Amino acid sequence: MSNKANAIYSTAIALIFALAVYNLFYNLGNFQIANYDEARHGVSAYEMLQNGNYIVNTYRYLPDYWNLKPPLSFWSVILGYKIVGYNALGLRLIAAVFGLLTIMMVAFFMLKKHGKLASAISALVLTTTFQYLTNHGVRTGNPDSLYVFFFTASVLALLLSGKNNKWIYISGLAFSLAFLTKSWHAFSIVGIIGIYLILSNKFRSFRFKQWILLISCMFLPIMIWGIIRYQYDGATFFKDMVAYDLLRRSSNTIEGHVGGKLFYLRIFFQFYILWFSILFGAVLVYLNKNISFKQYQLLTPDKKAYLIGICAWVIIPILIFSVAKTKIRWYIMPVYPAFSVIIGVLASRVIRDGKRAMKIFLIGAILMASGAYELNIYRYVHHDYPDPEQTLIQQLTGKYEMKGRSLFDYKRKKEWPQKIVLTAELAADLHIDDGNFNAFLRSDRGLLLVQKQFYSKKFLDTHHLRVVAFNKWGYIVGKVQ
Repeated sequence: MSNKANAIYSTAIALIFALAVYNLFYNLGNFQIANYDEARHGVSAYEMLQNGNYIVNTYRYLPDYWNLKPPLSFWSVILGYKIVGYNALGLRLIAAVFGLLTIMMVAFFMLKKHGKLASAISALVLTTTFQYLTNHGVRTGNPDSLYVFFFTASVLALLLSGKNNKWIYISGLAFSLAFLTKSWHAFSIVGIIGIYLILSNKFRSFRFKQWILLISCMFLPIMIWGIIRYQYDGATFFKDMVAYDLLRRSSNTIEGHVGGKLFYLRIFFQFYILWFSILFGAVLVYLNKNISFKQYQLLTPDKKAYLIGICAWVIIPILIFSVAKTKIRWYIMPVYPAFSVIIGVLASRVIRDGKRAMKIFLIGAILMASGAYELNIYRYVHHDYPDPEQTLIQQLTGKYEMKGRSLFDYKRKKEWPQKIVLTAELAADLHIDDGNFNAFLRSDRGLLLVQKQFYSKKFLDTHHLRVVAFNKWGYIVGKVQ
């Protein structure tokens, strides 16, 4: 029976990992670059490479005091560029890799702690969590994939520290790496660690040396980065990091990201309702049969601490970001691995101990939910909405005579979209210029972006220009040499 169970699990988990690879990597480099965060991160990573400065992130070659993140996520994009080149795949590759590693880490943890069935269920749930993969998720060049990996690693290590204190130092180190990826967001982990240590009474057993080691693991890497960063622009970056990225985001609604106290609950219902239904159903069945206050009191301290840690993993991030004024749906992305763990634990126990009809119903519900979400993912990975302005600039890829030139826009009055800045840099190392048509005429090697309605043969002849690239959106032209 054991060999048969092992074979079934091995087959199931291999299929789930294969599905995860498909969901994460299929068509990854063919999607157009998203504006704002993905493009901004891509620009900073590219310019770090060009500048040879891997500490100060820039935007259009000036220090960036809008994207106030430590450098770890930029380094991950740089690694992607180094592996597959300056393109959308390079922008997203390492994020997708860490998405896969997160799924595998959850599966391995569940296998060791809760068995084969729980492992397979948790891996399937996370693999088919639509929001985890898509908007700002692990299929994008944003820092969230790396951040969720370190967040998950920190909490899982914390949960393993019940019997071996060495794991808590790994938890602290993973927190510091999460902070170096996404800044203040990572302090949810500090709350989880604190509640775990206090409510489990584990803090009482810590000696002074252990506290020093834990604090060092948590904050020494951050301090080292801070000291190095301070050498470049003093306290400027850190002042903005506190004033804007922490205080203003938490106390005010910025950049139009509004939402009430139930904002994240609505997000869960929009993107996670089927898994939530299975979770609540499993909770009701399991609580009815297995849990009472007296039974909780009979749990060993380690098991109590474990239960407290899992609950804090869900509650703390949701609570913190529900209180904060700025609401963005990917802020609570770290709770999706937590939900996959809880669903895996409860559903596997109901299937294992429940009546035959309940087992069949729950297995069917899990398969239907994963199938429904996988259909949404399938539609997503097979469809993109091409940006004609991006595709026009991408035609310059490989045209080495265009590299390093300045790109002007014939009629643009607003700031250049960040996705166009990144596309221009990746395609031909173009430098975006805010000058108008007259500034282009004064330049020696400039290129001009001209929308179709402003283009004519007479326009070319009058100014001695030639077409470099064109599509249905417009033209890129340069001077006749």
